[in-house]
Amino acid sequence: MTGKFALMAFSALTLSLSGCGGEQAAAPVSGEPIAKVAAPDGKNWTEIVSKTEQGGYKMGNPDAKLQLVEYGAITCPGCAQFHVQSKAELEEMIASGAVAMEFRPFLVHGIQDVPGFLLAKCNGPEAFFGITDQMYTRQQEWLGKMQTLSEADREKAGTLQPNALIKFLAAKMDLVNFVKPLGVSEDASNQCLADQKTFEALVKESETAQKEAKISGTPTFFLNGADLKVGNWDGVKAALKNAGAR
Repeated sequence: MTGKFALMAFSALTLSLSGCGGEQAAAPVSGEPIAKVAAPDGKNWTEIVSKTEQGGYKMGNPDAKLQLVEYGAITCPGCAQFHVQSKAELEEMIASGAVAMEFRPFLVHGIQDVPGFLLAKCNGPEAFFGITDQMYTRQQEWLGKMQTLSEADREKAGTLQPNALIKFLAAKMDLVNFVKPLGVSEDASNQCLADQKTFEALVKESETAQKEAKISGTPTFFLNGADLKVGNWDGVKAALKNAGAR
C-alpha cells in the first residue's frame, strides 16, 4: 500500500490540528422556505441512510432540495465540535425532508484517522452515524489516550507497516472496547481493522477529494455543490436557513 494518506508521516504520534475547523462567516444564500416532505412508511428521514458512490454516507431524503456534504476526519477536534453543536438542529432539518446530509471521510491526519473510520463502517450504513456521533461526542475519551504513549511506543510505531500500524493505533486508543457498547463485537472489530479493501478505498477517496474537490482541511462543507467556505455550525446553519431550511 503506497497511498499518500496511508503512509503520511506519523511524527511523534501527535495530532497536527492544522486544517481542522474554521471560523469564517457564511455567505447568505437566497431562497424561499422549503415545504416539508414526509418520509415513507411512517419513518423519520434521519433513519434513512445510504452509502454513496463517493464513499460517503447520506442521511435523509435522497431527493432533498438541499444537499449538504461534509468532508470530515474522525480525529479532527473541529469536526467533533461541529457534530456536537449541530446535532439537534441539523437532525430537525433533515427530518423535515428539506435537507440531506452526506458525510465523506477524509484522512486529514493520515493513518491516524483510519482505525476510527474502519470501525465506524463496520456495521454498515445504518450504524455509521450512530457510531461516529459517539466517537465525536466522546472524542477526548479515546483520542486523549494518544497523549500518554511512551517513547518505546513511539519508536515501535515508526517501524510498523500500515496494516500493523492501524491495529497498533486502535489498541492504543482502546477503540475496540469503545465500540462494543455501540453494537460492534470484538470479532467484527478485528475483521474490520484488517479489511485491506476498505482501507485502500479510504485512501483513494481522500486522494480523489484532495485532487478533484480541492479538500485540504476538515471540516469542509458543500451545499448543492457550492463550497460554503465555513467550518462551523453557525456558518452552515445560516447557509441552510437562507437556502430555505426553515
